[in-house]
Amino acid sequence: MPNIFFTEENLVLASPLLAVCSTYAFFRFIPLKIGLPFIGTLSLLIQARAKLIASRSTDEHIDKTFVKDLVSDEDALLAQKEAKAEKKQRKADIKLRERLKAERKRASNGNKENVDDDDDGEMMVKFAKGSRKKK
Repeated sequence: MPNIFFTEENLVLASPLLAVCSTYAFFRFIPLKIGLPFIGTLSLLIQARAKLIASRSTDEHIDKTFVKDLVSDEDALLAQKEAKAEKKQRKADIKLRERLKAERKRASNGNKENVDDDDDGEMMVKFAKGSRKKK
């Protein structure tokens, strides 16, 4: 069975009266030497809590942007490293191609020289034998 006297609407309507009565009772039964510092401390705690909640909401936003900045910096560094590695690889490939071209050139020049060397060898053999006439 629902309680018809203690509802949310009744509590909202009675809250000003409850606030006035509790304030009167507080100052009537609690001395000012204790009550005023207690109220001041309570109000400072409430303000500190509100500031903390507000800073957390902005910290999350700042943290997200800060993290994005850090990640973008790291990505930029990784991209630079990859670019350097790619450039080194290209240089190595170019050097390899040049070396292979030089070897092919030497090989083609070497074949021509080898042909000449073979001819020189035949000439040396003829020269060593000499032309001997039979007497």
